[in-house]
Amino acid sequence: MYPYINVFGLQYSTYGICSAVGVLLMGLVVYLLSRKKNISIEDLLIGTVAALAGAFLGAHILYGITNIPYMVNGIQTFVNEQKDIEYLFGVIINGIGGMVFYGGLLGALGVGALYCKFRKISVGDFADCFAVGIPLFHVFGRIGCFLAGCCFGIESEFGFTTTNALVETCNHVNRFPVQLLESGLNFILFAVMLILFSKKVMKNYLIFVYLFLYSIIRFVDEFFRGDIYRGVLFGLSTSQWISLILFIVCIIVFVKYFVDKKKDKFVTRN
Repeated sequence: MYPYINVFGLQYSTYGICSAVGVLLMGLVVYLLSRKKNISIEDLLIGTVAALAGAFLGAHILYGITNIPYMVNGIQTFVNEQKDIEYLFGVIINGIGGMVFYGGLLGALGVGALYCKFRKISVGDFADCFAVGIPLFHVFGRIGCFLAGCCFGIESEFGFTTTNALVETCNHVNRFPVQLLESGLNFILFAVMLILFSKKVMKNYLIFVYLFLYSIIRFVDEFFRGDIYRGVLFGLSTSQWISLILFIVCIIVFVKYFVDKKKDKFVTRN
């Protein structure tokens, strides 16, 4: 793996570079699509920054939630064994230091919706643009995961053996490249969302289409993940439970959408 690259004597995180490329491309796509929705550049920029801030906080918060047992044990050790404050600080940093995509996604959507409400602009129009851009960002984010050696796959004859991944348990074991699988599926999802946007299918509801399709992708590819520290409840990971909830919510939204659409057609005909 290549968690870092050196450029002119300076070391850079490949995950950070891939994520930055993803954000820039997502921003470009969202900007081009927002012009068709008559969203001002000011609202787009401020709304995007607000959403990114929500994503950053949400990703760390959900990671921290999955690490509550670890942090509780660390705090107990700190108290019982009278460890120094640096130990406690290390426990907290390790407990909340990582990021979970679903936490970032939900945080971004929540803060973005609040901004739209505050500015009195269409949440649906704003969300439609990001429904196309988010999977494009995720394409590069998962490539960054692969290069860094995080979010790694299960042991498999098909795959890659790494020696310098950031997560030590990923090393020296042939693992299925689940990060690249999800990256490829996200690219297909991006293409699908772009087509739906262009054809004005499910206008103002595209974000639910994205969440519906991605929840299926994520639920399935979690079975190919080998990093057991993600949190497991009744045999399913944290992300799988979130996927199930989002799937059900989207089904409810779709039923309401089509029922309301059918009612509108009936009223129009009469």
